[in-house]
Amino acid sequence: MNRRIYLVRHGEIDCGKEKRYIGITDLPLNDKGRAQAYRLKAYFSDIDIEKAYISPLIRCVQTSEIVLKSKGIEGIRVDALKEINLGEWEGKSFAYIKSHFPEQYKKRGIYMDCFAPPGGESFEQLQRRVMPAFDRIIDSTDGNILIIAHAGVNRVIISRLIALPLRDIMKLPQLYGCVNILYMDKKHQNWNYETVL
Repeated sequence: MNRRIYLVRHGEIDCGKEKRYIGITDLPLNDKGRAQAYRLKAYFSDIDIEKAYISPLIRCVQTSEIVLKSKGIEGIRVDALKEINLGEWEGKSFAYIKSHFPEQYKKRGIYMDCFAPPGGESFEQLQRRVMPAFDRIIDSTDGNILIIAHAGVNRVIISRLIALPLRDIMKLPQLYGCVNILYMDKKHQNWNYETVL
């Protein structure tokens, strides 16, 4: 069986009742997020993991501490796996940005790949930050690898591997606590993935 790369999104966080832009803001797991991490622990209980890599943001660290507790390995923190930097939009609600910065809000919807909020990153910039680290991670071992990161990070990795244009990355659902299984089809020399949980 080919080795697998398990690309996981951290558990749920509290970000208020309104939908907000949360990127590098360092929020901990909430109770539901911890329960999701325990569900992940159960999922991985019978899966051999050679190495684990995590975003250093607390929500990923907390998820990894629960998931890896019985694995005998620690997550290696990789700064490049931090979530997208949303600059001046960090922590603000979608409704606030839409009402106060309608042109910027509209541009992000149209130019999902290249628009960056003031002081922040675009998804193109995020992908340029993440992919060299991802390449080093997959070269680090021939065994199964666990990566615990964020919705944006996971989407830019998957989009590159399956050649999905970045403008379409929101078509890749990334629920809290989801598991994406990445594997190389050696016959066709291309990456495949499936999302479970």
